[in-house]
Amino acid sequence: MTSDLSILEEFGAGLAPAQDQPPAEIRHRVMNGMRRPVRRPRLLSRLGGVRLAWRIGAPSVAAAAVAAALVAGPLTDIAGGRPAPPGRGANVEAGVGAAPQALPGAGQVLLLAAQHAAATPTMVARPDQFLLIDSVEVESTIGAGGTTVSGPRRTRTWLSVDGTHDGLVLQEAAPSPRRSPVRTDIDGCTNGRRAQTIDRPRTTPKVACTPEPAYLPGGVPTDPARLLTYVYAAAAAGPVWVSVAAGSDKTPTGFVRLSDDQRAFTEIAEILYKNHLPAVQAAAFRAAGQIAGVQIRRNVADADGRVGVAVTRTEAGTREELVFDPITYRYLGHNVVGAELDLNGAKVVRSPSRGAGTTEVRLGPVPKPGEVLYESALLQVAIVDRAGQRP
Repeated sequence: MTSDLSILEEFGAGLAPAQDQPPAEIRHRVMNGMRRPVRRPRLLSRLGGVRLAWRIGAPSVAAAAVAAALVAGPLTDIAGGRPAPPGRGANVEAGVGAAPQALPGAGQVLLLAAQHAAATPTMVARPDQFLLIDSVEVESTIGAGGTTVSGPRRTRTWLSVDGTHDGLVLQEAAPSPRRSPVRTDIDGCTNGRRAQTIDRPRTTPKVACTPEPAYLPGGVPTDPARLLTYVYAAAAAGPVWVSVAAGSDKTPTGFVRLSDDQRAFTEIAEILYKNHLPAVQAAAFRAAGQIAGVQIRRNVADADGRVGVAVTRTEAGTREELVFDPITYRYLGHNVVGAELDLNGAKVVRSPSRGAGTTEVRLGPVPKPGEVLYESALLQVAIVDRAGQRP
């Protein structure tokens, strides 16, 4: 029977430069059948090639104390959730366009979230400054030996305002926050070039790039219709295949390709993590309301324990959740959770097919319903003068 490593070699042929064997990290994760959640932010560029497991080659996302300094711009505080008010009920799902009900549906929640974002003041930022994203993250790795949960861990990410300067991610080291934080340097797009794997600027060759501004207008559309086109184009350029069946030796025997709707919903979650321009966030919420299959889910907790209401989309055994404050509809964070595997109408194939752009293949067992794969709770965002600076 074909092994996971054979799948890697067969599927990756012609998509990436030839090597004697896959990198050690890829070999380790594939042979151990790991399935990892998509990380936020997407620090890897969309380059030609194959991604195996949930995030092969992703940086360790990070957070910890660096010397405090003056904040060169205002601070937006996202902390401080509250329990869902009485009457919100248990986890009840209703799709956009469902029959009228007393409680807000998915479309209404997203509209209210868009109105809240649009009313948020825009922070003043120079091109040479950095967007600081302070968050809490939880991750799970599902393997043959069971599920390993990492976190919650405090994560601080510094992204270049104009996308041309080197960023940074710091994350509390496990198991004790007293240990030195895990540090990941992010290579900026300088003079149209950056490291091929942008979290490894010293060990990978430079390739052509386009800057991705973290807090300047123009990088991401602020018109909902254009933003929807934007995320669907990204989805088409980065197909994702998920293993949904395995043999007695746990080798994958069946794959399904995530729909463009599911991928577009995930792309919106990534935009909400990386780009905090109020106009972009408002457009993202309105665009999400136009994606087929979005539903509402009550009493959902984020990685920081705040309870809210979530707009969700489920496919191939995984549920993506955008969590909101149940009263103000402020955006709290993003969860990726296991769900019932429903393959009704899905096309299951023996091996994933190659396509244009970057193709990601997720190997490993299907997560159990309710099993947390990834959670990220936004605490604060701020504009600072340099990577590593804190307010």
